[in-house]
Amino acid sequence: MLTLRLIRREARIAWPVAAVLALLAVLLTAVPLSWPPRFDRQAAATLADRVDRAQRERPLVSAASSIVPRPWLPPAQEGTLDRELDRIGDGLRALAGPQAGGFGRPRAHVTTGAAFPWGAGAPGESGLPGEWSLVYAQPFAGDGPVEYAEGRAPAQPEDTRPGPGDERSPIEVAVSEATRDRFGMAVGQRFDLAGGLSTPVLVVGVFRTDRGADRLWRRAPELTVPLLVTTPKGQVLHGGMLTSARGMELAADRGAPLATAWALPAEVDRSGPAATPAGLAGTRAALARMRSAPLEELCATDACTVAGQPVELVDVTERLSGELEAFAAQRGRTEQLQGFALTGLLAVVVATAFTAARLGIRRRAGAIALQLSRGAGLWGIAGRLLAEAAVAVGAGTGAGWAIGRALAPPGAALGSPVPVLVAALLVWCAPAAVLFAATGRARPVPRSRRLVLEALVVLLAGGGLVALRARGAYAGTGIDAQLVLAPVLLALVVVAVLVRLLPALLLAATRWARRSRGVVPLVALARAGAQSGAAALALLVLVLAMGYGVYGGLIPRTVEDGRTRLADWRTGGAPAALVGPKARFAEGLPPTPTAPHRVTVTGATGDLLSQDDGTGYERARLVGLDAAALGAAAPASPLARALSTTDGLDAPVRPPGDNGATPVLTALADPELAARFPDGVFDLSALGMDHALVRVVGALPEEALRDPVLGPVLGDARRSGALLVFTGPSAQRLPAQHRMPSAVLFYPAAGGPPLDPAAVRGTLAPQLVPGGNAGPPAEFRERAAVLDELRGDGLTRSAHLAFRVTTVLGLLLGLGAFALDLLLSATERARTTSYLRTLGIGGRAVLGLQLLQLAPLVLAAAAGGTTLGLLLPAALGPGLRLGAITGGPFEPAVHIDWTITAALGGALAVLMTAAAVLEAAIARRRGLGAVLRLGEAL
Repeated sequence: MLTLRLIRREARIAWPVAAVLALLAVLLTAVPLSWPPRFDRQAAATLADRVDRAQRERPLVSAASSIVPRPWLPPAQEGTLDRELDRIGDGLRALAGPQAGGFGRPRAHVTTGAAFPWGAGAPGESGLPGEWSLVYAQPFAGDGPVEYAEGRAPAQPEDTRPGPGDERSPIEVAVSEATRDRFGMAVGQRFDLAGGLSTPVLVVGVFRTDRGADRLWRRAPELTVPLLVTTPKGQVLHGGMLTSARGMELAADRGAPLATAWALPAEVDRSGPAATPAGLAGTRAALARMRSAPLEELCATDACTVAGQPVELVDVTERLSGELEAFAAQRGRTEQLQGFALTGLLAVVVATAFTAARLGIRRRAGAIALQLSRGAGLWGIAGRLLAEAAVAVGAGTGAGWAIGRALAPPGAALGSPVPVLVAALLVWCAPAAVLFAATGRARPVPRSRRLVLEALVVLLAGGGLVALRARGAYAGTGIDAQLVLAPVLLALVVVAVLVRLLPALLLAATRWARRSRGVVPLVALARAGAQSGAAALALLVLVLAMGYGVYGGLIPRTVEDGRTRLADWRTGGAPAALVGPKARFAEGLPPTPTAPHRVTVTGATGDLLSQDDGTGYERARLVGLDAAALGAAAPASPLARALSTTDGLDAPVRPPGDNGATPVLTALADPELAARFPDGVFDLSALGMDHALVRVVGALPEEALRDPVLGPVLGDARRSGALLVFTGPSAQRLPAQHRMPSAVLFYPAAGGPPLDPAAVRGTLAPQLVPGGNAGPPAEFRERAAVLDELRGDGLTRSAHLAFRVTTVLGLLLGLGAFALDLLLSATERARTTSYLRTLGIGGRAVLGLQLLQLAPLVLAAAAGGTTLGLLLPAALGPGLRLGAITGGPFEPAVHIDWTITAALGGALAVLMTAAAVLEAAIARRRGLGAVLRLGEAL
């Protein structure tokens, strides 16, 4: 009968096991509940950093409208332009609905159509005509003010209506220092504009562009330096002049067509749910509403107007969706990795609970046998065990919830309780399950049944791996059940193999010990062989802990190597690189003292048409470089080696027939294209280049395709489509396309001083200024800075931390399970040691006996755990790819961290040695009568 007195007496006997179960319950509750909210906060901070970097140069969300003037409409009321711009901008922001908080206050800038100067005082530049536009921009939040070197900011302090004789008052404008110097302009200069805008203008100020309103200079680069543009009449210099809101209203009144653009700054709450799957989906839905909303929704009841002119269409374009999709993919893979680590820890916790329950049943084996002999039912005893475990597990779960709540960020929701409840249920049922398993061993398990169970485990593991590899990457969210079960099944297979092999190996070692002198090896190996079958559960815990530890060390090492390779890829493998349109550095760059070696890599695209069968390849990637220069700067470059050793690549470009025929370029092609068209000839059509032919003279080796020299030109996306690489005269024929990046790679001299990035950046300052004659500014990339930025990514740091925490906790649990297993067999070892001491065995021999008796289990666990950890990357295959975390076009190669592997094995060895020394010390004071009772024999 189950009484309170009996429960209390049994609980006093089983308190050590209850304490272990309570501690395990704390662990399995606190970690899974507190980790997800902390990860959400870290993910939100990471997304905020990425969004800030992505919209540093240009906005992620913008809207544009072109306004055609209507002369018959009344002029705009003075001072209404900002209100009209704000109304449309606020309407765009309101379309986001609940996600409106994810966008800042929209800011607009208005540009007039191009007009030509004429009359007295008109600025001019020898050799090229000029055209001008007026620009008005609302100040951006967080941006500095426009600073003036001369004069003042434009304003319209007086009535500018037509005066006597229909003479129009001038519109006040300001120009940059570079524009003033280029055209010889001065404050107080007045001239007329004609064409898209007919009005006089008055220069009232000269502003600086080296500081101040940085976002304005990036959004309107024509304000900084006149841009060289191509028009139907030829090339002209297009410059911008800054004006006031009233000046833009007057320009509209005077018939100027207006181009209006709104920038909606994306803002991510670092402490909110913006980076969760639900938050990302909500932001994408808000962007979809912005793109598809009709014009009527922007301005509510009134018609949309700008400077008194009606707005007929507002076109919303955004790049934020691409950023969110890339982040969502990386977050999902990071979440998958963390789920893999956390569920691995829960598996070790549950296995450790069964090991502890086995110790508790062993300690109470006599009492349980006595109760059964007196007629007690097995289910009644199991009920008492469940009642005891319920108190321990319940208290541990409550304490774990409180700890998890304290560890989670304030106000954040805790993680899903489902894994916690499942693990807690298994821990709670562990004592009863071990009881039923122990009492059912009266008869040995038939050999056929054991074979069936082992075959079932092997089939389940094999089927799970096949299904995982066939499925590929996990497309859902949360924990991937198929992925997290695979290591557990593999661990069961490894343990089954070890349990099969260990007795046979120990038997062979015992036969060898019989032929040797001394009784210690024989007794130790015989005892280890007798206990090898009973150690299967402890072996499972150790193999799981070791396997997850080895794999946990592999993940950070592999991710770190992937980030290093990505930093090389983005900088071309050089310490520094200048990336941008080739026209930015086509005329040559000034010398840099610490970077004597330079390699120019030209990027372009074109359409290929095979002359063999008419197969076409649109937007084929074209890359040109000097193989000799690359070989001198980077002798280990596989691309330079491939280009230098291929015959015919550096042949002069000459027509195949008479003079004036189509030139023929030679190139190496990607393996797919070269395999289909060996020695093939293609028609090449590329923007900025006359028609040409391309002859494929070889295939790019696989290592050449991975050469980081190609990185700045090809980008981070996985390569798709055809790729051709040129060198020599053929590379010089490639066009300079403004929309395709090219690069200049800077290398130090071999054996010379290291490259000084700051000095190189200072030398390249003109190419880095927004605006200029060659379109968008170039980007200076320093390899060390790029690598630091990648290492600071919150998602990868979160994955690292998850594996470090779970590896340490798993190792501690594994060592705890090993210690529990030592306690299980402590009585038998003590009996053997005391008996041998009565035969005259000394202290050293006792220590050797203990070590040799424990060594097989430790060696088996180390071998099995290491094997499991090394098998996991290949076994899981595409189910757990790390490329989405590291980024870049290539999957990172797996690198094993042997330091962590050795540390895990060393921890087991230290624990084994400590246990052996402790037992040897205790054995010195223990007599045979302390462990043998009347009627017992060794």
